[in-house]
Amino acid sequence: MSLKLLAKPLRLFARHVPDVSRVFRGGRVADFGRLPRYLLILGAAAGGIWTPISAYIRYTPPSFTSDVSLILPGSGAQASVNLAELGQASSSAASAFASSRVSPTQTYKRLLAANRTLERAAGQLDTEMGALGEPKIKLVDETSLIHFSMTGGSPEEAQNRADTLLAVFLDEIEILRQDELAAREASAQEAIGGYAQGVDRLRKQIAALQTESGLVSFQHYEDMVRERDSLIAKLDDATAKRRAIDAQMLSLSSKLGISATDAAANLRLHADPGFQELARSLSESQATLALARGQFGPRHPQVTNAVQKLRGTQSELRTRGTMLLGDALMAESATLDYAPDPVRGALLSELVDLSGLCENYATAQTTLEAQRREADARLEVLAPMAARLDDLMRDYQVAETVFTSALARIDTTKSDVYASYPLVQVLADASLPSKPTSPKPMIAMAAGIAATLMVIIGLLLAWVRRPLIDKLLIRSDA
Repeated sequence: MSLKLLAKPLRLFARHVPDVSRVFRGGRVADFGRLPRYLLILGAAAGGIWTPISAYIRYTPPSFTSDVSLILPGSGAQASVNLAELGQASSSAASAFASSRVSPTQTYKRLLAANRTLERAAGQLDTEMGALGEPKIKLVDETSLIHFSMTGGSPEEAQNRADTLLAVFLDEIEILRQDELAAREASAQEAIGGYAQGVDRLRKQIAALQTESGLVSFQHYEDMVRERDSLIAKLDDATAKRRAIDAQMLSLSSKLGISATDAAANLRLHADPGFQELARSLSESQATLALARGQFGPRHPQVTNAVQKLRGTQSELRTRGTMLLGDALMAESATLDYAPDPVRGALLSELVDLSGLCENYATAQTTLEAQRREADARLEVLAPMAARLDDLMRDYQVAETVFTSALARIDTTKSDVYASYPLVQVLADASLPSKPTSPKPMIAMAAGIAATLMVIIGLLLAWVRRPLIDKLLIRSDA
């Protein structure tokens, strides 16, 4: 369909303008009269092709290229610090290639071609940035390799430019790392200042509460509670023992028919030699009086002498007893044993001992009861203070742990200088080129030859175009 549409306009044009149609249809293949025109066109085309190629080869100054290869190790870093009784501070940095959104190779590629890098390199080389040119950077896929090259008018100039750009590039990376660390440290110092203020505020509150309450810690309050509980246990024990001794003492006193006070008085009298001597004299006087009354009448001189002697002895005995026991005790004591009995004396001694123990436990009970009341009153006052102190101590421990961990985290972060800008190693130093990279005569000549062949092919097609067009027209009419 397309051939028919093209053939019809050609046929109409050839019919109405037969002279001009030769320009489009051409002549016969054997008509060599057209050859000069084709040779002229070929010469003009060859001149247009080979003139700039010759000028490029002859007049283009030589250019040399120095190549540099860099590699970025991809391992991460991790650090951990354990602080006894305080906490743990850890710092870790994942590999720079772990994220699919950020590529360090692309970052370094942009930094290599950045104006700041090229301006510093041009300043060190004492040349203009435009004359320095931009580096040609190539990234190797699936690797962490970076290749870049710099051109120069001589091998030494190209190498010097590559070395200078590499040094400036590495210095710029270090500047960026230091800027990042400084920004992190400034932020961390601001946070640490807040932590330090919190720790200091809690420390002052704790000191004020300790001064007010007298408590050192909540453990101190718990020790006081345990002491109060111990007092209660001692009080219960003293009460129980006193009750048991009271029961023993009452039982023994009832059996002996004497109180503990009278038993003590008897023991004291029995322990005095003078009183015991008077007691023996009293016994002898009583025996003499009884013997005299059995033999004589009441008015007999022996009886009256015995009575007087007995009364005198009794008077001396009371005087001695009053001196030993006192008037009140001697007057009240109706159960005094003037003559000691070893068995009864042992029981009286036991009764006195039980009375002493009972008094001791009663005194201890009174003392412990007073101490318990005092402890209860103090604990009641200190309970809210102890709870507050415990809260403050816990808050202080947490604040101090956070503060200390933050300090340790700053120290560990300082060692992680490759977190955002990974380590760069020079895999291949700047090369010294042995031959120029431009101009390239062989490539230019090959391009010229290819272009010339294309022109010749085009002219050959133009030479034989008439038979092709006629054949096209015949097919269209058919």
